[in-house]
Amino acid sequence: MKLIYKIVFMTGVFSLLLISCNDDEYGSRKESTPIVESAAVSPTSFTFGDSIKLTATITDPATTLSILAYEVVSENKVLASGEIPIGGNSHEVSQAIFVPLLNNQADNAEVQVNLVARNILKGFTTTQITGLTGNRPVYNQLYLVTDNGGIAILKPQTSDKNKYLAEELTFDTSFRFKIAEKLNADNTIDYSGDVYGNANGRIAMINESGESAFVYAPSADYTKELIFDQYAFSVTTTGSDLIDGDLALSLFANKDINGESFRVHPLTLENGKTYSVFGELADARNLFNPDFFERTATDKVTFLGKTGDYTIYYNPVRKNTFVGVDNPSYPDYLLACGWGLGYPTYVTSAQIASIYPGKGRTHTDWGFDHVMKYVLLRQIRDGVYQGTFYTPGDHDHYAGFKPFENTGWGNEKKAGQFTFTGEQIISGSDNWDIPNGENDPLIESAHYRFTINLNDNTVHIEKVTL
Repeated sequence: MKLIYKIVFMTGVFSLLLISCNDDEYGSRKESTPIVESAAVSPTSFTFGDSIKLTATITDPATTLSILAYEVVSENKVLASGEIPIGGNSHEVSQAIFVPLLNNQADNAEVQVNLVARNILKGFTTTQITGLTGNRPVYNQLYLVTDNGGIAILKPQTSDKNKYLAEELTFDTSFRFKIAEKLNADNTIDYSGDVYGNANGRIAMINESGESAFVYAPSADYTKELIFDQYAFSVTTTGSDLIDGDLALSLFANKDINGESFRVHPLTLENGKTYSVFGELADARNLFNPDFFERTATDKVTFLGKTGDYTIYYNPVRKNTFVGVDNPSYPDYLLACGWGLGYPTYVTSAQIASIYPGKGRTHTDWGFDHVMKYVLLRQIRDGVYQGTFYTPGDHDHYAGFKPFENTGWGNEKKAGQFTFTGEQIISGSDNWDIPNGENDPLIESAHYRFTINLNDNTVHIEKVTL
């Protein structure tokens, strides 16, 4: 009897152990395998660099589902992979999958999607979606966009549709860049199109958070041509040398002026001569002083001043270029110094202050000991002078200045001597004031052009858009 009792007891314990092995927080289960009832990809023909849509129905009546793993494969290369959480005993999947374009990826290539469905007991099943075709993107043109604002069009080559050429460039010998399919109206990159940049040290498709790529043209003064091989994801450049009279920062020296870092270059400039500009100087955001230069093209400026010896000043923060002369004086120039004037720039005071704390678009002061304290007005005809300045300061909307005939405070021009026409922004009988008192009208900080006529003692002021 005791033996029979022991046998019955042990049999019961073993049965309980078996039950407990298939019991946990999910309840009683038994081994099973998921079933892929249906799986499809749309569209079946797509462009690499776009997204496809994966739809699938997964069931497992006996065990809770857990994961649907996928990988997109072409030419024995895994283009994309990931895992989609699934659950319950039946799950409908609808998932967008980005399929990148890789270098040397064939056009009109066969593509398949491999699926592995798993349940929580690690039961799994595999299936494969075939009959898919991936195509390389085709562009009518692309845009080469440098980090400092340079833009050039890359045109496809008839000899090789995967190669795009930008020529007649005036870029620096080294620069960072992205290549974009689309641009916004303000010439920034439109990331709804394809964009190429740097990914782990190589050129690849990137999104808005991606990095710029880098290129260098050795043994040259500037980059003249660039070829983008959209099949191999590579860039090659051709450099060239400057000729006499060309303007590039490689010719400029560094100079600190009033705590700001300038690039300076002494040069004899000829009236009416057109000069080619390169690199940052050709950046559309670099504003050449319109009283001395006419910008006839992105990389061309014509000098308007009198033939002579000048120093060209370029401020890489303010992104403006103007000229200075030794001991400027009447009759070639008038000099305005005091508060609240600044050479024209597109850069905001906030951007300037982020590099030079406390400074803004206006920079003049009383004195002539450096070129930031005063601004030049050029003689445009006998007795008539023109100067274009940003005024008043946008931090205080105040200006108080006065023109002089030389740096020795010679023959000052008091406001009371003149009749003012155009924009009525100047008041006072001595200093030329733009007041900001409680009862004064608020004067807009903007670019204004002053034309001072010493023949009839009139001053015409107009607001200008540069």
